[in-house]
Amino acid sequence: MENICSNENEARNIEEEEFRQYLKSAEGGDSEAQFNLGRHYSNGIGTTKDEEKAFQWYLKSAEGGNLMGQCNLGYSYQNEIGTIKDEKKAFQWYLKSAEGGNHMGQNNLGNCYRNGIGTTKDESKAFQWYLKSAEGESSVGQLNLGYCYHNGIGITKDEEKAFQWYLKSAEGGNVMGQCNLGYSYQNGIGTTKDEKKAFQWYLKSAEGGNHMGQNNLGNCYRNGIGTTKDEKKAFQWYLKSAEGGNHMGQNNLGNCYRDGIGTIKDEGKAFQWYLKSAEGGSNIGQNNLGCCYRYGTGIIKDEGKAFQWYLKSAEGGSNIGQNNLGCCYRDGIGITKDEGKAFQWYLKSAEGRNHEGQNNLGYCYHYGIGTTKDEKKSFRWYLKSAEGGNLMGQCNLGYSYQNGIGTTKDEKKAFQWYLKSAEGGDNRGQCNLGFCYRNRIGTIKDEKKAFQWYLKSAEGGNYTGQNNLGYCYSYGIGTIKNEEKAFQLFLKSAEGGVKFGQNAVEYFYRNEISFVKKNQYKLEHRCINCENLNQLNNTCSDCKLEEKPKWTSGNCEVDKIIQMTQSDENANEWEIWRWIDYSKLKNIEYLAEGGFGSIWKAEWMDMPEEVFEFYKSNQVALKKLKNSQEISKEFLKELTANFQCRDKYVLPILGLTQDSMTKEYAIVLRHMRNGNLREFLDQNKLLPWIERLWLLDSFINGLKVIHNKEFVHRDIHPGNLMITEIHNNSKYKFIRLGDLGLCRLANETSSSGAYGVLPYIAPEVLNKNQYSQSSDIYSVGIIMWVISTGKRPFANRAYDSELAADIFNGARPKINKGTPQCYIELMEKCWHKDPSKRPNAEMIYNISEDWIHNLLYDDKTEDSLMFLNANKKMQDLNEDEDLSSTETTYSEAYITSKLLPSDFNNFHIDNLNFDGH
Repeated sequence: MENICSNENEARNIEEEEFRQYLKSAEGGDSEAQFNLGRHYSNGIGTTKDEEKAFQWYLKSAEGGNLMGQCNLGYSYQNEIGTIKDEKKAFQWYLKSAEGGNHMGQNNLGNCYRNGIGTTKDESKAFQWYLKSAEGESSVGQLNLGYCYHNGIGITKDEEKAFQWYLKSAEGGNVMGQCNLGYSYQNGIGTTKDEKKAFQWYLKSAEGGNHMGQNNLGNCYRNGIGTTKDEKKAFQWYLKSAEGGNHMGQNNLGNCYRDGIGTIKDEGKAFQWYLKSAEGGSNIGQNNLGCCYRYGTGIIKDEGKAFQWYLKSAEGGSNIGQNNLGCCYRDGIGITKDEGKAFQWYLKSAEGRNHEGQNNLGYCYHYGIGTTKDEKKSFRWYLKSAEGGNLMGQCNLGYSYQNGIGTTKDEKKAFQWYLKSAEGGDNRGQCNLGFCYRNRIGTIKDEKKAFQWYLKSAEGGNYTGQNNLGYCYSYGIGTIKNEEKAFQLFLKSAEGGVKFGQNAVEYFYRNEISFVKKNQYKLEHRCINCENLNQLNNTCSDCKLEEKPKWTSGNCEVDKIIQMTQSDENANEWEIWRWIDYSKLKNIEYLAEGGFGSIWKAEWMDMPEEVFEFYKSNQVALKKLKNSQEISKEFLKELTANFQCRDKYVLPILGLTQDSMTKEYAIVLRHMRNGNLREFLDQNKLLPWIERLWLLDSFINGLKVIHNKEFVHRDIHPGNLMITEIHNNSKYKFIRLGDLGLCRLANETSSSGAYGVLPYIAPEVLNKNQYSQSSDIYSVGIIMWVISTGKRPFANRAYDSELAADIFNGARPKINKGTPQCYIELMEKCWHKDPSKRPNAEMIYNISEDWIHNLLYDDKTEDSLMFLNANKKMQDLNEDEDLSSTETTYSEAYITSKLLPSDFNNFHIDNLNFDGH
């Protein structure tokens, strides 16, 4: 420490002695001493820094003919050091110095001519003076001469000569020359590309204190250019550069803080360094500062300020700033939307070789944004962007090749460009590549690869990719089917505005595609016999011992059916029945009288968690059976039918109970909060056709289940079609087919007479009481009419033998004008007099699914246009007349199932006169 202090004192003493000597000589008129005295005052060497005294001594030296004094005097006038700024005087003194042969004066005079400082701008003269300076071995002059050759300033551009002069400057120790030489080696400008040499020269420049060299050295460490990648060293050199005032270094330091490169991520610091860079005039820094304001990075989001900084960046010549300014004008970010200006800024950006700008310009030409649509120009700009490495450009170029937009269709090239885009990480390119693999576009079909690319796209946040991945999970394409994952992905896609995702979510909701299995909640218990922990549903899987349940209905057959539903380990919630303690049913409320009993509403107070989780409500419906104190054969048949037909599309039985007072048995059903079809249509006269089709579709789904189990419902009418909504979401309504009281196996005949609501009973049943699945389809036809009109069939007539005869003779409800023809054709097939001419439930379901699919995804099909036109006519009709007015209904046009009168049972085809007499 003593040696250090001693050395410092010794150096100070030497400087002070030099100052005294220069002062004495200067006062004696020595111009060289006067120059050196000015330099000592200028830099505070051996004396207190005093720029005004420095100026005075430079002036004396210059007037005494000292060339270096003249040069420094010019510098003082140029930069307002110790005197008032005066660029003309600066120029004059540089000229004297230069003409006297001072190489630094020649260099500075070149600067004046190059930049128009104190004189008219003249790049040729600038070049000539740089040449004189360089030939005089001035490393600064050599640097500037290299710059002239590099950029064609005052001379024809010549990169090889630029390189040679940068080399001379660098070898002469000029740190900026070393930086520029490194740049030449890095980019192969005037020499063979050599990243290792580039790194070495950047290192010399950086260690010499050049802030641009420090920035470029940081780039080398960050990107592994000529050296091993080292983000921490990159950060350190950016920091040196930034603290030294280099605006590019400040911008890159901001990048490090923003992205956590070589340091801890800190968006606040990122913003501050971008601000310094931007205020220092860096157009890249201005662009990044605009991004901070646009997205709220390290600062409160402010689109107005974002626009202003993008504007500065763009006007400063930054092609990326020009691109972002174009985006602001295109999307109205911080400024009024102006597609014409957007196009102009994209054009500047694209012509400035910004590949993102080229892609956006292609997009403008593609869709006619701010310019006339021109697909050929669109293709050309996409091509430039793609060849420049822009991932979105590559994706859009692939799309152009795939669809023949602005070029000849070429699916193989489409695939190749999608592949480049996808491998580069573009989530849209990944999605489109998955589509190619799935649909054999330009490559071999490969569903596993399709799935993998959709997965990458979805994980990258692409909403269409999420939708397509959901589709794969939904149908087991390239992966194992998983409806829960499918739903979650469709939900994300829908939130992102993808119509297909929104429609898929609607489909899942309306079909109650469940993700909750009963076995998720099951707990294994220890068997009392073998003591193994493997007992489920009171049955040991090892020793097959069955424990007696803790509950009983009082009827062994009923208990058996309930236990059968509970023993199915793969059962869904709607397939499991329970014996329910009547005392756990509260707020019991009478609703209506049915054909076989009364209907009530109640709250199930100890509803199992898994059931509530699925239905999101503890409200239930009770169907109390008349005179059911003893379990009848018919009641067991109804339970058996319900057991066989358990499905979510059939009104679910949750369990059974017994009224503790009346001893009547009751079936506990899911409560359908919107009532039956009749009640719902009374309240919703102007349902759009898509909603009507969803009602038909969900109803047919239930009937399809029953028919596939080889049962016949035998009592289809609006009162048995119950409507609810998913999880209190009023947007999604659907029907569940209920009341299987008359449901029997198709091969089981009945001679007990016709039963039901007259207009819905098939003619052949009226004739000989022959029920079949085709007779159910006749009822479907009448239900279709009800769905299309919202009315009661034959509401102005009594439901008597006269109406029955007319129905047998071909009378059908009057079809509303404006009903879509495709719908009419299917409806008429369903109510055809000949049972063999009627479609089956599967066929009706497929047709309804097609109608819905087309309305959701392709509203230009012939059928879709029919339904859309019908919607318009319905709206127009509503403006002319009140559709909500109550229709006149005959008092005996009932909707409750009844046993038809005895005279109906004598009804026979032979007794009918087909001539109408």
